Amino acid sequence: MTDESYFQNHFRDSTITNFVQANLVNLIPRPPIKPMEIPLPPKILIGRDSIVDEISRGFADGTHNPVVVTGPSGVGKSALAAKVAKQSVDQFPDGQVLIDLEDEDALPALRSALLRLGVAKDQLPDSFGGLRANLRSVTSGKAMLFIVDGAGDARDGLDFAPASEHSALAIFALKSTVDKMVPHIPLSEMSVEEAVRMLGLSIEIDGLPAGTVLEMVHLYGTRPSTISRLAGLIRARGNDRTPTIDVIRDLVESPTPDLLGATYRTLSVSGAWLYQFLSVLPGTEFEESLLELFDTPQQSGSDVLEELINARLITRPREGWCLVEPAVTRDSAARGLTEKLPIQLVTSLRDSIRWYVKRAQLADRWVMKERLRRAPMPNVPAENFTSETKALDWLRANHVTLLTAVRMAALQGWTDEAWALAEAMWALYTNVPYPEEAEQCYTAAVDATRTPLDRARMLLCLGRVRLDLGRFAESEHNLRESQALAEAGGDLELVSSAVSQLGRVEYWQGRLDPAIARFEEAERLANSHGTSRAAAIQLMYLGRVHRDRGDIHKGLEYFKHAQDAFLAIGDVRHVVIVESHMATTGAAQGIPHAVEAADRSIGWLRKGGISRHEAEAQERLGAILEGAEGRRRLEAALEIHERIGNLAQARRLRRLLE
Repeated sequence: MTDESYFQNHFRDSTITNFVQANLVNLIPRPPIKPMEIPLPPKILIGRDSIVDEISRGFADGTHNPVVVTGPSGVGKSALAAKVAKQSVDQFPDGQVLIDLEDEDALPALRSALLRLGVAKDQLPDSFGGLRANLRSVTSGKAMLFIVDGAGDARDGLDFAPASEHSALAIFALKSTVDKMVPHIPLSEMSVEEAVRMLGLSIEIDGLPAGTVLEMVHLYGTRPSTISRLAGLIRARGNDRTPTIDVIRDLVESPTPDLLGATYRTLSVSGAWLYQFLSVLPGTEFEESLLELFDTPQQSGSDVLEELINARLITRPREGWCLVEPAVTRDSAARGLTEKLPIQLVTSLRDSIRWYVKRAQLADRWVMKERLRRAPMPNVPAENFTSETKALDWLRANHVTLLTAVRMAALQGWTDEAWALAEAMWALYTNVPYPEEAEQCYTAAVDATRTPLDRARMLLCLGRVRLDLGRFAESEHNLRESQALAEAGGDLELVSSAVSQLGRVEYWQGRLDPAIARFEEAERLANSHGTSRAAAIQLMYLGRVHRDRGDIHKGLEYFKHAQDAFLAIGDVRHVVIVESHMATTGAAQGIPHAVEAADRSIGWLRKGGISRHEAEAQERLGAILEGAEGRRRLEAALEIHERIGNLAQARRLRRLLE
């Protein structure tokens, strides 16, 4: 921006004599993201080199068709996908994206992928078609590899095709009903020779009698998952007292149909306890540092973990993270229904929930800085984050696990943990568009609360989520109850927040006079308990309402006060939003240089990904400017609304343009 932006606006009687930007704004967009999401392939992958080469040829054949790999469960599709990704790093320098459809539907999976690619929350539409348009936009001109794994039918993965001819899509599915013109590669079990080799390498023992191993492979089969399970059982049983060759002979002479159960029965007492504990964790992937909760002077959680890794029950997909094999999760959950679980398992589960609460609270403090919080932080060891980006990435990557933890805590009657975790998750839901999930989270948290003020806090979050969903009556009901409970408990900060949200309910429904009364009351309350950011937000909304009522001068005065307040606390995002309101309002009054100031603000809104406000600013300019220029502004606003999936606004603008 030029030095002109340092000048102040001057108000003289009822006339604004000058209109320029209030300050230099440092709003720097995030640099382009290069995702590298595919986990490392297993160390041992036998007999798949020719298929990897065939897939690579499919990427380079010039047709831009997806490559489809099909095969039954356990045949090694995920391992092959990881191998393909590792071999293709140089071919796709802009990164690799993994879409796992085994436990997630296509719409949330696509939304999550776009967020990981750096698309701002405000740019994400609600419709699947809008998300697809966003994917085409963000991948245009890029060289990226998209891998869809866990699909039931390969057709389910076609919606994740990147736009660029330099990118590629590989789909790994159980079956395919996709057009036969698309390259299809069937994946079958290994040959006997390959299975023998894989088993030998997996148990890491040289000199095994080839005939004995061959007999075992003939007996148990050549599916990669079975060979891996056999290797885990052999490694778990093998020790100084029972040599590996004796274990193998026993498995040949006395075959077991339940390899997983046999491995479980081999574990130590501590190992069996951890195996059972895995069934009650809220997620199948967890951070290794979680096990520090269970360290004792006699044994560390890491020692027990190594026992399960040796038995191939847990893998390390990346540094510091552990992945529970799906078969283990299913088996240990079923085992919990037939075996008496140790009493300490329940205590350990509650400790793990508290660990997730603390990690989420630490992330929340990085992401949201100063804001209304009520829950104390649990006294459990948990590592802090080192940046806002890492904190938000952790919340995003664990959102399903965290929601499950809220529900588990509520089900167990651990009410303090349930609502404390839900409160911390606001840092996720205010930055990532998961409105349906957020409603589930806060509905569970409201039901779990025991004290009136805790309930008021969760109702405040639930009311805001339902406001975002456009369910005004439900939102107002929640917020009124929150306000009443907060007033009865004498919590002025909660009262102020509830009043402010009720003002938004009024404003979004066009009831401007009641909205003004609400925002004025919320500002007074915010100032009375010293929350400057909350007070500044009320000033901004008062500016909007007065402007929309036709009192332009009063609206601009409120905007100016709000901008000064946001500058004082360094809230750059709101500085830019308020500046766009001031500029477009000034342009409507014919103030010199206001249109130029509005365009500068629109540019910063675009760079910051603040798309809804960008569209609003373009529409206000379109209503001000005449002829072709006014129409161009309205068309720009229409394009933004369509891109972010704001269909109601898009329809309204389309009718206006017609």
